[in-house]
Amino acid sequence: MSALRILVTGSTGFLGGHAAAAVRAAGHVLLTTARSGGDAAVDLTAPGIAAALAQALRPDVVLHLAALARLDDCERDDARARAVNAAAVGALAERFGARLLAVSTDLVFDGGRAPYAAGDAPAPLSAYGRSKVAGEEAARAHGARIARLPLLFGPDARGRGASASLRATLAAGQPARLYVNEYRTPLHAADAARALVALVADPAGPGLLHLAGPERLSRWEFGRRFAARHGLRADLLQPVECMDPLRPRDVSLRGDLPPPRDLDALLADA
Repeated sequence: MSALRILVTGSTGFLGGHAAAAVRAAGHVLLTTARSGGDAAVDLTAPGIAAALAQALRPDVVLHLAALARLDDCERDDARARAVNAAAVGALAERFGARLLAVSTDLVFDGGRAPYAAGDAPAPLSAYGRSKVAGEEAARAHGARIARLPLLFGPDARGRGASASLRATLAAGQPARLYVNEYRTPLHAADAARALVALVADPAGPGLLHLAGPERLSRWEFGRRFAARHGLRADLLQPVECMDPLRPRDVSLRGDLPPPRDLDALLADA
């Protein structure tokens, strides 16, 4: 396959850094946008921005990672969440069609019927989840494609992601409260990024799919295994029950691609 010009939106985010590395490693030409930095510093909610990016950067395909992802932020400003997570996706999809692969989330589900396959109907509990469902619908209405992701972890210089923040907390000798009743299928961000780059490079690929880690486990179980793998203080881990009505209890995904590594290998690389 010849090198493609791949535009990665949200390139300064946690997944964005891994995606940029994966684009380069695959031998493609990396183009980036973010609210500040990148090849183009843009507000993706601005009118006409999709056409402007197409003209200025001339991407062959677009991997859309930019999002308003904090649940509390979305609850406080539902209109902003929909502008970023739905309207902006629709505008990009209208311009790029199947050449756009947009990332969504396991939090489009309510947690009552896990594990979830890609064809299962969304039923979000939060403003964030609702905005991501609206984004999925807007994307697919214009022929764009969707990849839903689980909880991501892995190294990050800014301390973002499930494992980086947990490592920092335990290394500082501070307790970490972890849910025993919230189940996910965690995936290393580098593995997710490599899969996304392969998918975006093939506009004839599936229209909707799930990327999932190799095991279903609770936040508490994840923390214990991570701490054991890295010699961190497991006695600082505190098991707690999640009581937040906005957080579904089990959104484990049934993945459409086989995980390339087992969980022990993923944790070792975190």
